[in-house]
Amino acid sequence: MTQPSKYCDLVMKGGITSGIVYPNAVLALAKEYRLKNIGGTSAGAIAAAVSAAAAFGDRQKQKSASPDDNSNKIGFEGLIDVSKKLATRGFIYSLFQPAWGGRNAFRLIVILTGKAWTPWKILAFLVAVFLIAPLEVVFILAALLGIGYLVARLPGAEAAVVPSLFCAYAAGALFSVLRIARVTRQNLLGLCSGRSRRRWVGKTKPALTDWLHTVLQELAGKLIDQPLTFNDLWQANRYESEPNTDRAITLQMITTDVSHHEPRTLPFENATFWFRKDEFDRLFPPEVVRWMVDQAPPPQQIDGVNYYLFPQSGKLPIVVGMRMSLSFPLLISAVPLYEPKTRVRVETEEEAATEVEGATPPAKSMLQSADLLASGGQHKLSTITEFRVCWFSDGGVSSNFPIHLFDGPLPVWPTFAINLVYPDTTDNDGTSQPEIFLPTDNKQGWQRSYQSIAKAVALQELGGFIFGLISTMQNWRDLLQSRAPGHRDRIVHVSLTGDEGGMNLNMPQPVLTNISRKGTEAGQAFKAFSFKNHYWIRWRNLASALQSYTTRVADSVNSAPTIPDYIAAYETAKTGVPEPPSYKFRSQDRRAEAEKLLNDLTTQGKTWKDSGPDLTTGAPRPLPQMQITPTY
Repeated sequence: MTQPSKYCDLVMKGGITSGIVYPNAVLALAKEYRLKNIGGTSAGAIAAAVSAAAAFGDRQKQKSASPDDNSNKIGFEGLIDVSKKLATRGFIYSLFQPAWGGRNAFRLIVILTGKAWTPWKILAFLVAVFLIAPLEVVFILAALLGIGYLVARLPGAEAAVVPSLFCAYAAGALFSVLRIARVTRQNLLGLCSGRSRRRWVGKTKPALTDWLHTVLQELAGKLIDQPLTFNDLWQANRYESEPNTDRAITLQMITTDVSHHEPRTLPFENATFWFRKDEFDRLFPPEVVRWMVDQAPPPQQIDGVNYYLFPQSGKLPIVVGMRMSLSFPLLISAVPLYEPKTRVRVETEEEAATEVEGATPPAKSMLQSADLLASGGQHKLSTITEFRVCWFSDGGVSSNFPIHLFDGPLPVWPTFAINLVYPDTTDNDGTSQPEIFLPTDNKQGWQRSYQSIAKAVALQELGGFIFGLISTMQNWRDLLQSRAPGHRDRIVHVSLTGDEGGMNLNMPQPVLTNISRKGTEAGQAFKAFSFKNHYWIRWRNLASALQSYTTRVADSVNSAPTIPDYIAAYETAKTGVPEPPSYKFRSQDRRAEAEKLLNDLTTQGKTWKDSGPDLTTGAPRPLPQMQITPTY
């Protein structure tokens, strides 16, 4: 079989069970392209991790001819079996195993978020109170009827039946909420931990995290007790004539740091956290936790609890990063990590002799700066006296479709993305998109989507409005970028009906088969992609944005107001005099080069503004803008 000679990146959107689309899409794409950079969020993170493991395994097989490397479980051949298993009825549902005391709440969530008939949902909601808190309902009902009997004997008890039922049900509802809250807190803020739950009768079935760990190891051709890490991907075997990049395969996923209210990209590059073994034992397979503990330096022990250093950068097992991105709120347990809350400074004699009063150790990046702020700006030479927990939840909360991953000023190969489009979404002209849609014309893909919230029942309409607000908060940034020129032409949109994907954990076989078919067609759709047109649009965008930004720099320098208090600030940037207050250049050459850069930008910006030509004329619309924003 002819091996692909083209390379590409791939980014996949979150969507719970909608991720069934992805394996077949990746298999179809792998016939034309070799994967270099892969990313995703939530269910997209699962697909990204599995795809990266398959790409790693495929590279291993290309470099070795041993019988083990020809196993049909390694590489993309193994991904075929994974795709078939995911598309088997009941398999996905079996992966979600709720904690003791949370089964009825889990079933209620599945029914309410699924495609069940509305009256059945209402009935399930009403009955759930009796299933979740039966003893409380019976006790309160008996107590109220007993009071009626004591007051007026049998007639009093009969008269109290209806009000007692209402009061007992209301109290049962309250106790149900409290019980669910207790179960989720005890289970690390989720109903399902992802680990297999031992059954009293029958064979224990693998749960989500356990199964995924096995899949990753098999696809990569690694032993079960040697977790596949990001370093393994970076240092994977290279294909012949492969572009000389720093990393063979790059995998990135998004998680949400709820405690700090921000998204984070995995693996962490400039952040330091710790973890507790007893908590990770509840979330990850024992082989993974044992490996992490063995790799970590001696733990920090505080109040009798051991805190182990969380693997940094490429040392992180992929299954851990994937699980941190896939922590659907309340359904799947969040992942707790720890950072120092208080420290005691340990000052060396050398520091005391050279320390400048009031100085702060320089930070190399914004993430390091944020970590310094989070730890009170303390120096590394300090003793931790107390930790505080940081909860990491589903990456889709903050960035459900991270198409910014792997993006650069000009692409060296395409970064494809797969978007999942859900029911009742149409273009602004009222027409529905086809099942599989990849823009093949520059005039396609820019239209705003529209989702009606109008319902026959007022409560449903209010619910639609609230969920619309949540979706807007969650997706607005990703949505705007996905419609931009130079981005929209690389995104294939897969339309799913109401009974496909989402929280439908127990879909019928025909539905599963149909979703898999859409995945295959989505991967095949990229055959229509034109890299020549894509590259030209990206260059036109860059030229337009760069000229506009440079002109704005010139305007700010040439039009700086003569405010006495600010003149020194302007002159420091232009001439280096007076001395800058912070972040000084380490050499005179660097400072001179920076001053020259500002002068060149000012001169070029003024020339463009005065004489042109205007590179924004005829450029793709809407025009892009360049802004300094932090990475995450």
